[in-house]
Amino acid sequence: MEEFRELLKTVDRYYDGFEQAVISYIKMPGCAYKKDLIASFITDHPKANSSDVLEYMMNETGFWETYADYIPKSSTGNAAVM
Repeated sequence: MEEFRELLKTVDRYYDGFEQAVISYIKMPGCAYKKDLIASFITDHPKANSSDVLEYMMNETGFWETYADYIPKSSTGNAAVM
């Protein structure tokens, strides 16, 4: 994981919250393999900035489907209003 963290730090416009978001995502159950997808994107797109990486993560790795499993539900089964 440390090698992956170091790779994230090479991304243009890196910031701590970027690293925390990506690491939190790949630590979600069933998402560990997505670390390799994100690492490949960074390696294959050396000019990509943190926004580009997050956009890739959200649009190409099933982020929304995974995240939906963690949205608190109300008693009616709908997403709870926070």
